[in-house]
Amino acid sequence: MTQTVPTALHAAIHAAYTAVTTHGKHLSSALEDLFRQVQPDEPTALLIRTTLTRAVRFGDLQGALDGTRDPGTGSHHLWLPDWLHQRLATSLGDRLAGFLDRSAAEAPVVIRVNTLRTTVEACCAELAPFQPEPLEAEAVRIGRPFGLFRSEAFQRGWFEQQDATSQRVSRTLAPEPGMRVVDSCAGAGGKSLHLAALMQNRGRILSLDVVPEKLEATRKRAARAGADIIETRLIDTTKVVKRMAETADRVLIDAPCSGTGVLRRNPDIPWHLSEGGLQELLETQRSILRLHSRLLKPGGRLVYATCSVLNEEGPDQVRAFIEEQPEFVLVDSWSTLPGEQDGDGFYAAVLTRSGAS
Repeated sequence: MTQTVPTALHAAIHAAYTAVTTHGKHLSSALEDLFRQVQPDEPTALLIRTTLTRAVRFGDLQGALDGTRDPGTGSHHLWLPDWLHQRLATSLGDRLAGFLDRSAAEAPVVIRVNTLRTTVEACCAELAPFQPEPLEAEAVRIGRPFGLFRSEAFQRGWFEQQDATSQRVSRTLAPEPGMRVVDSCAGAGGKSLHLAALMQNRGRILSLDVVPEKLEATRKRAARAGADIIETRLIDTTKVVKRMAETADRVLIDAPCSGTGVLRRNPDIPWHLSEGGLQELLETQRSILRLHSRLLKPGGRLVYATCSVLNEEGPDQVRAFIEEQPEFVLVDSWSTLPGEQDGDGFYAAVLTRSGAS
């Protein structure tokens, strides 16, 4: 029998739902605020998280509160604006139904074991109360995540939360110890940290972003992880990038995107994304790819990635870029739908540069 939310919590959850769906608040922030307000124990915290997430995912607050709305009610009830549903249908074709089913499911909690600090075996032993299940390489699925990030293992820098397919993107870049690597859209540094581990903390990683607060988070996480080779750099003008032309052995462009591949994890995305906003993202992706590709040395390797399943953000962008910049050659690409190998939906393209522009 489905457990329902106590009536005393309904008003707080209703306020959080409105903040997300009407006022543009991120679901993760709404949950954090709600937990601070309610101070729940583990079972109640799980119930609150599940209820609010389902309410946002299906656009049905009452159904989530009374327990009648859950993934088993059918993916066609996943809340999507018509324009986004149409674009997904165009990109996915007969895979649309599978995508919707998977996007209506709960996303697993997956961590990346930091091999600069420990091993997968030692980390799993330490995290035994959280029910760890090794997946691929350093990826571990967590069965009981409550309190995970208050654990001593996390404080010691033994792991970071990172989706399994996101980890595959870093491995696709194939960095080697001693290389100079640029993480062009580093954000809070999740992939930079993984790259440092893959490089055995030897070489240099430049983590670039346009948001100072994200780079500050990268520095803090790098210190905890023991990733000494990471240097952050704020992009406050295009000159920052142009001055580093043809200096990188590897370039990762994990471009800002619609996030359609991570709807399981972030069901609030359709509430915040507009058709005009998607067009702006497409222009941003084109601009970043044009500018940051200049960082790559001839003979180097560039990976362009998005956590999106829309063709216009993935293969279409890469095809247009290669037509414009013929010194770049597509040597490999892959894509996933949500749920494949416990990961999110991603697109990644591997490009090499045959000569200077």
